[in-house]
Amino acid sequence: MSLERIVERLETEKRTKIEEIKNKKEKEFQEFVAKKEKELEEWKEKQKRSLKEKLNREENTLAAQLKLKYNAEKLRIESDAIAKVKNLVLERLKSSSNEVYNKIWENLLERESIKSGEMILTKNEDKIDVDYFCKKYSLTLSKDRMEGNGGFVIQKDNLVIDLTVDTIIEELVNKNILEIAQILHGER
Repeated sequence: MSLERIVERLETEKRTKIEEIKNKKEKEFQEFVAKKEKELEEWKEKQKRSLKEKLNREENTLAAQLKLKYNAEKLRIESDAIAKVKNLVLERLKSSSNEVYNKIWENLLERESIKSGEMILTKNEDKIDVDYFCKKYSLTLSKDRMEGNGGFVIQKDNLVIDLTVDTIIEELVNKNILEIAQILHGER
């Protein structure tokens, strides 16, 4: 074999080997790039899911906070409305005639079956016919006065019957709270 042919054959083998190595490295590079692109896409998806979950949690937290603020404000408004109702009842009671006013207390004393005891008036009470009630129900009038918007307390031994305007209005509201709530919510 001639030297030229050997060189030519070696050149051909060299080019073939170079081409094989080049193709192999190109394939490895393409596989590496594909693997890294896949990892990048998986990482992006994971970050998207994580961000979406975080946003959902923050949205839920914000919604819960807003609902809590709304309910607190609603409760404050309802409480104010109930306080206004109580004040209106108190004003109506105070502005009623002496006859009507005393009839209310007489009905309350009858309901409680009062037969004797000590009557303690509130500081603001000035419409009750004390002499009439003391005589009819065998009550003694205390020199002391107590806090309140009207009415009185009857004490006998260990028994205390609170017939103050504040207590009666509070009991009236509590007894009718469901109906009041329905009115406040526009259900009636």
